[in-house]
Amino acid sequence: MIRKFVLGLLFFSLCAVSAMAQRPAIERVEPPHWWIGFNQTQVQLLVHGPNIGNTRVNFDYPGVDLVRMVKTENPNYLFVYLNITDEAEPGTITLHFDDGRRTLRYDYEIKARLGSDGRHQGFDSSDVIYLLMPDRFANGDPTIDNIPGMIEGVDMDEPFARKGGDIQGILDNLDYIKDLGMTAIWLNPIFENDMPYNYAIGAGFYHGYAATDMYRVDRRFGSNEDFRTLVNTSQEMGMKVIMDKIHNHVGTHHWFIKDLPSADWIHDQEVYGNTSFRTNTIMDPYASVSDFNSTVRAWFVDEMPDLDQRNPLVADYLIQNTLWWIEEFGIDGIRMDTHAYPYPEYMAEWTRIVLDEYPTFNIVGEVWMPDVPTTAWWQFDSRISGDYNSHLPSVTDFPLFNAIARGLNEDPGWESGLTRIYYTLGQDFLYTDPLLNVIFVDNHDLTRFADIVNRDPGKFKMGLSLIYTTRGIPQIFYGTEIMMDQQGMWNDPGKRHPFPGGWPGDEINAFTHEGRVQLGEELGLPVAEMHEFVRTLTHWRNGAEVIHNGRLRHFIPEENIYVYFRYNEDARVMVILNGQDETQQLDMSRFIELTEGFTTGTDVSTGREVPLHGSISLSPLESLILEME
Repeated sequence: MIRKFVLGLLFFSLCAVSAMAQRPAIERVEPPHWWIGFNQTQVQLLVHGPNIGNTRVNFDYPGVDLVRMVKTENPNYLFVYLNITDEAEPGTITLHFDDGRRTLRYDYEIKARLGSDGRHQGFDSSDVIYLLMPDRFANGDPTIDNIPGMIEGVDMDEPFARKGGDIQGILDNLDYIKDLGMTAIWLNPIFENDMPYNYAIGAGFYHGYAATDMYRVDRRFGSNEDFRTLVNTSQEMGMKVIMDKIHNHVGTHHWFIKDLPSADWIHDQEVYGNTSFRTNTIMDPYASVSDFNSTVRAWFVDEMPDLDQRNPLVADYLIQNTLWWIEEFGIDGIRMDTHAYPYPEYMAEWTRIVLDEYPTFNIVGEVWMPDVPTTAWWQFDSRISGDYNSHLPSVTDFPLFNAIARGLNEDPGWESGLTRIYYTLGQDFLYTDPLLNVIFVDNHDLTRFADIVNRDPGKFKMGLSLIYTTRGIPQIFYGTEIMMDQQGMWNDPGKRHPFPGGWPGDEINAFTHEGRVQLGEELGLPVAEMHEFVRTLTHWRNGAEVIHNGRLRHFIPEENIYVYFRYNEDARVMVILNGQDETQQLDMSRFIELTEGFTTGTDVSTGREVPLHGSISLSPLESLILEME
């Protein structure tokens, strides 16, 4: 009898606990709010909480309609689609979630859009982009180095650990970036990356590419409001802000990875493994299915689950997340990481929708491809992509980077030396608009340019002279202007050393002229001179419309001397690059088709006057940028 009573009581208790566990609750709604006036009037609300999928939604708000509710195999999710018409007024929609026993209320705000005046400006060939990694640029607020409840703190001795750079550090040094002449700032990702680290295998997440919350700035960088301040202040100073986004993957500790909405939210790593990084399989007409899957469906690394954008719920979530950041903070552009890895159809639709909503905006896709044809395939209205249209305005020009890196370091030949650069640019007919290519001598994933050219000042100036004067949008990686190198560390942290002077207690402050002089003396390098060279070129380029949009004509290199011109109806610039480490003579008569009517050229960086006739002497590894008169 007692046994039956105890069993009965236990059964009743389990039923009560089960009933309590089944009661729906709301823990998260994304996007946090939305706006009236988008071309895309429907918005998906991702509602997450215990058993929220067992409810039905109703509300009454003029101008807003319930389109549909989507439930998944996980009862902790409910996807609610609203149609927000132009008749709706800003305000709060009270959503009622009813499971038949009780009703939950959730207030959801819809706002009026702020417009694009001074916001959403885009970027183009008139800009010079300064790329910085927030964790490695400057620490302006040491009080947020270690956040209670977050997994990783600051460790200045561990290369793969966080160093404490933050948004305040960027704000503190905007004057430095402005003085350098930069017109746009590209930040590596600022999303929350609250990931468990494993430094032994190089798994640190200071870089920001393993998001754990796509609607929140990592608190070790600051807050969403701090980011708003950074965007507003930069724009007021005449500098645009480009945000780094990732739609290929998130981090294993992203909140929705811990509680997957459905099995097809991500690709199965046990089936597809990790990526081969062979992105040419996207357009290879003979690619095997398994090779294609290794690009599109395989995980980037073990810590980054690969999102399946074929799932319309995933696609809608990611597209709306993009629109939310653009509208909420007024950013001017996006650099899309790993653009070539998700399904190309999804990437095209994402790009189309963003540019339809923000016509003045710009997007550069990281398409790290092996050659010009596979890079040009990704640009909008490509003549070589068949029926596929990416809608993507700008592409990362890795072929030109490779040509520069190799061309400056190899013996000259039929296709080598500076001729390699000539041949690469000669394939520009494949691009829809090469003026929109983002060009660079290094970035956060590449060997530092100072190391590429073995710290040779002549080669260093030559690479920079080229990206500042050829077609495209130049991008400078933080520290390149002070010849920052990898200090013998041949890994990712070596490419991303903290900027000297950005941390309390730094003995050298390279944000100042005195600090740059001191750094140069310590390294035995012309650091201050190189900084001034970059500064001079940037300010000159900002006002040189002929470089922004002028035509380009180049001549086949002879004796490893590469000569080209930028010209329009109002101005003409001659660029001469001596790729040999020896004095050479250049016969100027070869260039009469573009020099006729001009007598001299003035070098932009030194003020030296050079005759445009006869023969001129070029110093070893000399670069000249001549404004023709």
